[in-house]
Amino acid sequence: MPIDVRTAGALMLLFGLQHTRLLELTVHDLVEDETAAALNLDGQRIPLPPKVARLVRALRDRCQERWQLNQTASTIPWLFPGEVPARPLGATYLGLKLRQHGITPRAGCNSARLALAADLPASVLAEFTATSVSNACQRPLSSPRSVQSHELLDRSVPVDA
Repeated sequence: MPIDVRTAGALMLLFGLQHTRLLELTVHDLVEDETAAALNLDGQRIPLPPKVARLVRALRDRCQERWQLNQTASTIPWLFPGEVPARPLGATYLGLKLRQHGITPRAGCNSARLALAADLPASVLAEFTATSVSNACQRPLSSPRSVQSHELLDRSVPVDA
C-alpha cells in the first residue's frame, strides 16, 4: 500500500479527520521534539502515536525531497503534493486511492468520530474534527474501534515501500 494512502488512512481512521482536511497539511505541520511527534491542526498540537508518527515522518521526508526539486514552482511544501507542485493532491483523487485500497473515507471518518465521541466532550470533538457541536452531541451508547486503522499501522510492509 502506498505511503500516502497508509498515512492518510491512519490519520483519518484514528482521528476522524476528513480526507479533504488532510490535503491542507504541509510538511511543517509535523512538529517534533526529542521525545514525541505531533501534528499541528489549526494551531492545536495533536500528539501522534509512535507508529502514526513514523508514517507521517516517512511521507514528510519523501515530500520534502520532491519539494526541494520543485521549489521554484511552489512555495508550499504539501504533505500530500499533487502533480502540479503548487497544489496539493486532489480530494477526489485521494478519495479514489483510499477506496482502491479498501478504505472508505466517509465511513472511516464517521467510525473514528464515533469512537472519539466516547472519550471527548462534544465541544472538543466538534472543534477537532471541524464539525458542528450539534453533530458531535449525537453520541452512540457504544462506539466500535476501527479495525482498519490497526491494519494500516501494523503492516509488515516497511513505510518506505
